[in-house]
Amino acid sequence: MSISLPFYRAPEQLPSPLPTLQDIEAATKELPTIRNPDYDGRIVAIRDQYVVKYGTYVAENEGQTLLFIEQHLRIPIPRLYAMYRHDGKLYLVMELIPGTELRLLWPSLSAEDKRSIAEQLRGIFDKLRSLPSPGYFGSIAKRPLRHRYFLERNNDPIITGPFDREEDLSLALAKRSEQNWRDNGRHGWVSDFFARHLPTSLKGHQPTFTHSDLHPQNILIREVVNAGSQDASYEVSAIVDWETAGWYPAYWEYAAAFALFQWVDDWPLFFEKFIDPWPLEASMLKFVHQDLEF
Repeated sequence: MSISLPFYRAPEQLPSPLPTLQDIEAATKELPTIRNPDYDGRIVAIRDQYVVKYGTYVAENEGQTLLFIEQHLRIPIPRLYAMYRHDGKLYLVMELIPGTELRLLWPSLSAEDKRSIAEQLRGIFDKLRSLPSPGYFGSIAKRPLRHRYFLERNNDPIITGPFDREEDLSLALAKRSEQNWRDNGRHGWVSDFFARHLPTSLKGHQPTFTHSDLHPQNILIREVVNAGSQDASYEVSAIVDWETAGWYPAYWEYAAAFALFQWVDDWPLFFEKFIDPWPLEASMLKFVHQDLEF
């Protein structure tokens, strides 16, 4: 079930009055993003209380996901305070949770600190992955999947989903590959390979609730100093950037991250401590990634 827009949380549940459109446009504290500089949108912090993500291509799925998780689990995610459209742009007004990107901290952390963070993440994602399956592969309320492998300019449901069968999800990847090759005026021989083999290689996986963009820059960490001993430890303060989340095959969280591993440090090793590895499925999805992204 999803909520209708506009959505505004009750005033007594807000830390202060919601920022106005003028406040948002005038905000100068921009938060980091890996999006293309030509992306029509911004992520800004306001009054050290709110984060506002807005733009033409901002996904409603992120707001719907935050509300869905809030209704079913207690895990560290930003609270959604408002979601509305104005002049063709979607605005997500969320809680600003202090923390440092794990990407920035990772090189300086001790092995003990890394194990502690991995244990915390294990508890968070075990809860997330234990949510009962709705019986389909798709976003909240049986909407299309938002991962970029399933984005299609004409919103063709054969590629975007939602899907009742895992076989159809696999064939969607082959179809997306075929479309890419056709747009470049060439026959997609690798697309034919995907159509023949993805449905049989990637099968038997239950729909599992998945972040789908689980990288160190989307994990926020805060340092906690013991008042007595002055020893420092680290806590997961938030998991952010839920725009591509949804019900994917059980292997997807690991495989989608695996496709982007750089193999320059021990991050892939510790990733397996909180997300169970699916190496065969990950290898096949890496092949898909190389075809779709390069």
